Amino acid sequence: MTNKTPVFIRFHNWTTSVGDEKKFLKLLLEKVLNRDIHVVESFSQSVDIQFESVYKTYSKPKFSTRLYRYINSNRPGGIDFSNQKHSTNQQPIGRARFNIFYTGENERPPEGIWDAYLSFDLHSFGGRNVYLPLWWITSSDLLFPKTSPYLGKEIKIKDLMQSRTPNYNDRRKFCIAFIGKNYPIRMHAITALSKLGKIDVFGAVARNTKYTQAVNKYDLSQEYRFVLAFENDLYPGYVTEKPIEAWATGAVPLYWGLDPAGYINQNSLINMANFNSMEAFVERVAEVNGSRALWEAHASQPLLSIEPTLDNVIVSLRRVLSDLL
Repeated sequence: MTNKTPVFIRFHNWTTSVGDEKKFLKLLLEKVLNRDIHVVESFSQSVDIQFESVYKTYSKPKFSTRLYRYINSNRPGGIDFSNQKHSTNQQPIGRARFNIFYTGENERPPEGIWDAYLSFDLHSFGGRNVYLPLWWITSSDLLFPKTSPYLGKEIKIKDLMQSRTPNYNDRRKFCIAFIGKNYPIRMHAITALSKLGKIDVFGAVARNTKYTQAVNKYDLSQEYRFVLAFENDLYPGYVTEKPIEAWATGAVPLYWGLDPAGYINQNSLINMANFNSMEAFVERVAEVNGSRALWEAHASQPLLSIEPTLDNVIVSLRRVLSDLL
């Protein structure tokens, strides 16, 4: 760090940082600004940068904005939403020099008076949005070595880039799934895949394990050929820890997600999004499950086709926060 005065930041609309998002963003800013970063908890103090998320219910728009909408809603032409100040989306709460919206979940950046967005979305939104998928933070050593909070094992990018030597005969069981939320597409897939073999389900849906016991995921998966790893939603760029951690168990991920940025090696998993129907997806899983050669061909593949880097994130944030450099 340099000897410059520190930069004060605050996090708003945040839950407990299971995936170390706060630590990651703090260290990221240190790299961006080359200055000490101090996290402020109080909301009575003005700060240099405020990160806001959608993890908790956010406050209502300012009274002046709500009054403006009320007065103009019945006038000819209605409300002028071209003025970002009057957006109906989530807005910064103020008391910060720069406001940055962050989400690792399937929540698109809200329109409004934001200086920057950090999200899974691939749209630039006027040059303000920077692609930062959740798995870069929770399930890699991109910025600092860490144990994945969901897998209970450290995941290194260099390992994700390398092929491996799996053994089909070591994995006698068919498929395991760790499901916290019962999104319909997951449940449909489990029903369809269950025709091929027994699927052992863990997590809140099964009521057989606590969320905090998710660290057993790695050990529990060692006997299985496949790990179900469906995203919560199908949207370009929305890639979480799910395919990464499924692959890290040594199994073949049964995935459902879109990665147009091209980081995920599609040969390392079986992605239902690449098939015309769930039936075609299940047929392919049956084929791979019944063939040692096919299963090992998938399981031996490196997960990543492209090595992730924070270069674009750093350059973009330096442009936005140039006054703090």
